[in-house]
Amino acid sequence: MIEPITSDPVNASVIVSFLKSVSLFRDFPAERLQSLAEGSRVESFEAERAIMHQGDEATHFGVVLSGTITASIVGDAGARHLLGQFRSGETFNEMALMTGDSVRADFIAESSGEVLLIPVSLFHSVIVAEPAAVRHLSRTIAERLKNVMADPTKAAAVRWGDDPYGLKLRGERPEKILVSNCGSS
Repeated sequence: MIEPITSDPVNASVIVSFLKSVSLFRDFPAERLQSLAEGSRVESFEAERAIMHQGDEATHFGVVLSGTITASIVGDAGARHLLGQFRSGETFNEMALMTGDSVRADFIAESSGEVLLIPVSLFHSVIVAEPAAVRHLSRTIAERLKNVMADPTKAAAVRWGDDPYGLKLRGERPEKILVSNCGSS
């Protein structure tokens, strides 16, 4: 269920209180937190439901309100590789929003829970406008990359995960294929 925060002022104040406990937002002025809460939406997820898909346009920044979210990618062999887990108070999809790339992983609810989805416009106008927040986001991205690159299996999956469904055929030598349709069935 998608529910705009603005329809319920009580809900917005609960979200603002929650955001104050999230390390990224700890030093934000109250009016900035209020604008984030009013312009974002809370979405509930059941276990195993996808929140964002790898390769999709990055439209939101996520803050886990409750439950657990996993980040994973499908490698070239078709196997799913777990990159990390996010629990209450943790954020996700910052890399895609900071670089302008597409969503870098599948974010899937491991358990039922709720996520605050902050639109990209608010991410850039409110969050990135705070220098301390940019430093925090940069450290978060760097830390997560270090963790992924420290595991050879995850590092290989990320490196080759740009073609999760094997659609980019490549061989040892370049080849051209001529397809001719003669019109017969």
